[in-house]
Amino acid sequence: MITKATFSFLLAAAYALDVVSSFTIPSLRSKTTTTTLINSSQHHLRHSLYQPNNVFSRSNSLFLQTDVANSETTTTTLDNNIIGTVALLVPSDSSDHSSKYGSKSPVKPPSYREAAEQLARKIFQFSDGRIVTQIVTPSDVDTSSVLSSNALIALGLTSPQDVQFLSRTFRQRRTAAGEEGNEQQILQSKMCQFAVDCGGNNYAPLVGPYDEANPSVLSTIAPWSAVASGKRLATQMKDLFDKQTSDEFALALMLFFNRFIDKIPWVQHSIDVTWEKGLSNVGEIYAMITKCGPCITKCLADENCKACIEALDEIDTRDQVASYRTVVSYESELLRDFSLCILQKNNIFGCNAEVPKIPYVKPLGSFRGKEMTKDIAKGIMIGHLEGCGDAALEGCRELDVSWKVACGANVAYDQFPSQNQLFYPSAKGDTLWYDPVFRVETIDGRNVWCKRHYRVRHEKVPGTFRFSVLDNGVTSDEFWTIVDCAEDLSWIVFHYAGAAGAVGQRYIGGLLCTPDGTLPPESELEKIWDVLRSAEIEPWELFVVDNNDSSPGALEAGPPPLDFYRKTASVIG
Repeated sequence: MITKATFSFLLAAAYALDVVSSFTIPSLRSKTTTTTLINSSQHHLRHSLYQPNNVFSRSNSLFLQTDVANSETTTTTLDNNIIGTVALLVPSDSSDHSSKYGSKSPVKPPSYREAAEQLARKIFQFSDGRIVTQIVTPSDVDTSSVLSSNALIALGLTSPQDVQFLSRTFRQRRTAAGEEGNEQQILQSKMCQFAVDCGGNNYAPLVGPYDEANPSVLSTIAPWSAVASGKRLATQMKDLFDKQTSDEFALALMLFFNRFIDKIPWVQHSIDVTWEKGLSNVGEIYAMITKCGPCITKCLADENCKACIEALDEIDTRDQVASYRTVVSYESELLRDFSLCILQKNNIFGCNAEVPKIPYVKPLGSFRGKEMTKDIAKGIMIGHLEGCGDAALEGCRELDVSWKVACGANVAYDQFPSQNQLFYPSAKGDTLWYDPVFRVETIDGRNVWCKRHYRVRHEKVPGTFRFSVLDNGVTSDEFWTIVDCAEDLSWIVFHYAGAAGAVGQRYIGGLLCTPDGTLPPESELEKIWDVLRSAEIEPWELFVVDNNDSSPGALEAGPPPLDFYRKTASVIG
């Protein structure tokens, strides 16, 4: 069978260059704006709730739309924007049944019902409010959505009664299309179903025209066909579901909807050579060679740079977890120049991405009894960093960092160990610099330090900021919000949303930071969990960061280069 790498090589060989297919550079972090899926029973009633007409009328599928500019909540009909539906089938006794989500979090794992409620919000966020979700159990009176939804994902069903319902439902969805005669292929191409963590049986996934229970020979012999595309996507989605994180769960569904129903901006663009892109691959490779030939030649002549491109060739670069770890494992000046030319300067793949607008997160409105101002917000960001003079607030501990990340919510960017944050004033104007310095355990087992240098500007509302950075040759635009901060500066919660337009990538997440990177005391945690929930982040989504300076990895990496940028930026900035 022809693999993606082989296909890439054949295309490149036509131009007598050993060019391979994948180039990506995501970035580091951020926050922003309007619509949110919210569970009425678990969130504070600080929002007006909107329920789309005739679409999943259960009480646990509620929506809101916020006018960010006016900070008002309005009820605006979204029906015309909805492109599809998802049903999450959870155990009848799911409240007492712990899931596998949250294995690296500081709290106990959620039940399947609790996990599904947050997965529904993530689907809504990743789809910009265009995909709605219903949570169903086999014991519900009305289970019609499990047959009518575009995607049905069963989570953790193991009891005999639930398994019987699951088997029957999957069979009914497979045979329903046949009753429509000539509509069979149309209906199947808009349908998928998976069973995740439902015992040893995977119940034969269905993805678009590909049916694992009744596989077409075309899925093997015609890799350009829709059924072969469905087969490849079935494997990719299963791998993402099995990772048991909310980000990767939502990503899997976005890939399905984008491929078989309608374009989803979160995953619409690809910088890979794929069968799905067809002959446009040839044009992209030709453009790369004619516009960036010298950069490509230099990269492929360098062992490290070439290894990075080959590693990226083996993955779907829309998977930010895999792609970013690959990039930071091999980053170099050659890789930066290679990406800067192909992606940022020439945008050869025609990508674009905007900072996500969902969810809207309200910034901290006051601090220490005073209304939030830009000066106060700047002081909070500076935190505990030494040598910042009057810009720092009372309580600054004069440390070598502003904050350390205790835990974060983005699976791609917040799992790195030893995450140091330095916020400090620019020598000119009212801007800040932000230098994250974090340790990476590379693909080949090394421990190295990575660092970035962001320019930070105040947004209109105090406590919100715009970040920008050139990360391995690609510019990222990010929006950060101070969600809350302890008055003694013992902890802070950030929310961020960002986009790397040249690679078509978007991301959201949140951070809990402290002066030394350890979790706050138990007495503070419940309040902090509520703060995170106000930003649409559940505590079980967090990844605890290893900030142990005496760990083998930290000792191997050596001291972090905390002053790498600061020693010059504060003078010339």
